[in-house]
Amino acid sequence: MNVIQTHLTLPEGWTKGAVMALISEVAPHIGLRPARLAVLNYIIGRTRASDWTSPHREPVFFGTQDLAAVELGKTSRQLRTDEAALAKLGLIVKRVAANGARYGRAGLGLILTPLIARLEEFIALRDRLRAERRHLRALKDLRSLRLRHMKRCIAALPSSAIKDPEIVKILASFDKWPRSDALSRLGLERLNAHLKASSDLCNSLDDWLEKHGLSSDQPVENFRPFTQNTREETQTVETPPAVDNSERHAEIAQSEPPSSIPCPAPPALTPENLYRIAGDGLRMMLDASRDQNRPLKERDIIEAAWALLPMLDIHASVWHEGQSTLGDHGLAFCLLLVDAQRDHPSYPVRNPGGLMRELIRRAKAGRLDFDASVAALQKRRNGVR
Repeated sequence: MNVIQTHLTLPEGWTKGAVMALISEVAPHIGLRPARLAVLNYIIGRTRASDWTSPHREPVFFGTQDLAAVELGKTSRQLRTDEAALAKLGLIVKRVAANGARYGRAGLGLILTPLIARLEEFIALRDRLRAERRHLRALKDLRSLRLRHMKRCIAALPSSAIKDPEIVKILASFDKWPRSDALSRLGLERLNAHLKASSDLCNSLDDWLEKHGLSSDQPVENFRPFTQNTREETQTVETPPAVDNSERHAEIAQSEPPSSIPCPAPPALTPENLYRIAGDGLRMMLDASRDQNRPLKERDIIEAAWALLPMLDIHASVWHEGQSTLGDHGLAFCLLLVDAQRDHPSYPVRNPGGLMRELIRRAKAGRLDFDASVAALQKRRNGVR
């Protein structure tokens, strides 16, 4: 009776090309130098694709060492060293004849089954590395928000402030902040410590401004963009049925007749007022991150809005795209509007990213009226139909 030999196979949907991409991504973290990664990719690339998914065959490289060395631009001795290193790393098994020969019929060659056996390990490593990169990117972006906040507040300082000992101390600490391009080299522990210190410094400068009647809500660049009318005729962001096709819903909104109920004047857009009209998502982020012993600050709104982006499945690039047009303040308010639309009783938003992009497009075209949006949102929060 013939026994059918069963070998490990790639999971459904995986191919040898996907394995090559996976190994290339994790290579620096498994001790695989670029030169040896090139050798491994050469070996994998010259195996039959079906051998990676068939339980009856193993993926084996049968090519001669001399030819492989020529094609890789190496000497045979160098290639032997590379093959031995790959075997030591547990990525291949060398199954060759006594004289080093490889024969397809005899199943002698470089066996790549160990890669299949370790696939889950490498996938987990890749996912962890990606998560760490996302976390690092988020921390760096948070520092960028605080850097811009400090620069705005410093620009709002009166010329006499430079003589104030407290401001001198704040500016000296600010000058010691590491450069943005050096943040990745700090390591997570030092970066987190710097972010804590940066938050404290922002608070110190905010406190000084408020103490001297120059609240950080009042300088040249503040919450005023939230109430700035950026289109000639009135348009309300709150009223469009913002679901999947945001642009189409904007057109529908423009064609709707005005409400017969007079719109009250928008309230003063203090952080506390913004909190009251915000949606559940933004409030949750604020409650989780704010210092309950301090009054709510404009920076709290901005940082909470930024942190809410991934929760709404909005890519960070959208924020960067709107930076030159709206700044952090305007973008934070757009995000507040998007989040608030998610609980709209008639037209809940189902594509937050699409609506956010549409708001940015309107702002760039000068067709965005924040005043009307605030008034409409305030009416809804007050139960006015």
